[in-house]
Amino acid sequence: MHNASTTEMLKPCATTAHPLPMTKAPTLTSETDTLIDTSPGMRRSKSGWTTCCAGSWTTEASWRGEQSIAHRGPGWLAGAIVTWRGHLTKLLTTPYEQQEGWQLAASRFQGTLYLSEVETPAARAQRLARPPLLRELMYMGYKFEQYMCADKPGSSPDPSGEVNTNVAFCSVLRSRLGSHRLLFSGEVDCTDPRAASTQPPACYVELKTSKEMHRPGHWRSFYRHKLLKWWAQSFLLGVPNVVAGFRNPEGFVCSLKTFPTMEMFEYVRNDRDGWNPSVCMNFCAAFLSFAQNTVVQDDPRLVHLFSWEPGSPVTVSKHRDAPYAFLPMWYVEAVTRDLPSAPKTPSPKD
Repeated sequence: MHNASTTEMLKPCATTAHPLPMTKAPTLTSETDTLIDTSPGMRRSKSGWTTCCAGSWTTEASWRGEQSIAHRGPGWLAGAIVTWRGHLTKLLTTPYEQQEGWQLAASRFQGTLYLSEVETPAARAQRLARPPLLRELMYMGYKFEQYMCADKPGSSPDPSGEVNTNVAFCSVLRSRLGSHRLLFSGEVDCTDPRAASTQPPACYVELKTSKEMHRPGHWRSFYRHKLLKWWAQSFLLGVPNVVAGFRNPEGFVCSLKTFPTMEMFEYVRNDRDGWNPSVCMNFCAAFLSFAQNTVVQDDPRLVHLFSWEPGSPVTVSKHRDAPYAFLPMWYVEAVTRDLPSAPKTPSPKD
């Protein structure tokens, strides 16, 4: 079963409301070294990130007992969009993306639209051919977090242990983008004990690493590209600050800089080749409207696959079951069995 069509999707929308995180994250130490070696011990890394995140969003939905969706009341998700923060980040940055395309699978179930990323053939080939240097740089980012974070408030970081990429803290939150109700989850690195408020998301901090830059052209490129992705990630979760560690060619973090999320746009405001948050949010909201209007049949085994490549419009094709169906049967059966039939949600086309 395969039907394809194309559409242009860029139109105005309202801005997002502030998200409502539900829990806390690990603690950011108040004392940091200005020279951090992130390279030794790479062989001790317990890498499992690809395995952990290659699955669908439903890894986050493995709730039991009173925490089960089935006990939340009928129709509490009806009309909402459920997804992962990373997928929304890709949508926000699409208007300025020039290299990497994406694919998003969408299914409607009990009136709720679910979005899950599908690895593109190009991304898979790139992952399989990933050079050792790139893997080491990825490891350095995790090691930096180990140097910066303590397990408990008032304690000190312990950078001597393994870097276990299977472990992550995720914040689950509700938000709005224009007319769209969103429920999504995203990883949070740590909290800052010195923050003015200890309530999330005001205390959340995102940790990043980047290479040192010494020329104005390097900084301009950083502000145009990398800072855009940092903004999109942090804006969605309401994370107020990004702490960046800048590393030298030997792998030492030689300086730290804090980038307030809501001030990132100021670095490119007067740059004609810079990015604009309104353009990002407009496209994201327009795509979500397109998806809501396209995926109208309530069937967890029916998947609409949205595909995009730089310089091309978004295309959509329809598929049934494997390999694109991503809602697991245990979830479908649990919700169907335990929830009364929800009132019919009017189709966006009605």
